[in-house]
Amino acid sequence: MSENDKNSEPIENVAESENEIDKITQLEEEIKTLKDALLRKAAELENLRKRAEREMEEALKYSNTKFAKDLLVVEDNFERVLENSQLIKEKVEADANFKALLDGILLCEKELIAVFKKHGISRVKVTDGDRFDPQYHQAMCEVNDADREDGTIINVFQSGYMHNERLLRPAMVSVVSPKT
Repeated sequence: MSENDKNSEPIENVAESENEIDKITQLEEEIKTLKDALLRKAAELENLRKRAEREMEEALKYSNTKFAKDLLVVEDNFERVLENSQLIKEKVEADANFKALLDGILLCEKELIAVFKKHGISRVKVTDGDRFDPQYHQAMCEVNDADREDGTIINVFQSGYMHNERLLRPAMVSVVSPKT
């Protein structure tokens, strides 16, 4: 082996070593990038799973909303019957059959309200004199009343209902109009 060959061999080894170091550095950077991307995808997948879980819970919680809205009409009719029964109270007290019929209607209404409660449906509490709240009330008309404050509810035409935390139907009310 000549002396030139001996001198060139370490230079080639050094060059090869530098190339290998560059490749290792490049591969380490690629590994770091891929690890970062993997962690991001894992976090994204976890967030997607949690969101799907929340949406499923909400769908189950509010799945019977349309059915509940349809049943509100039945409750409205029970309320109307019971309000009108107060107008003919003397006849109810005098006629045992009529009283039994009214008691049956009362029992049916109580059962319907118990079913509502079981499924998270509750009446929006509103009485004459409450402040109008557009989140829970729908103003059907405005009434001039000098004795009451503006925005005060005077009359409740139809009860409002909540389904869990959501408004199912607003209460229909009349409100004191602003004084001019």
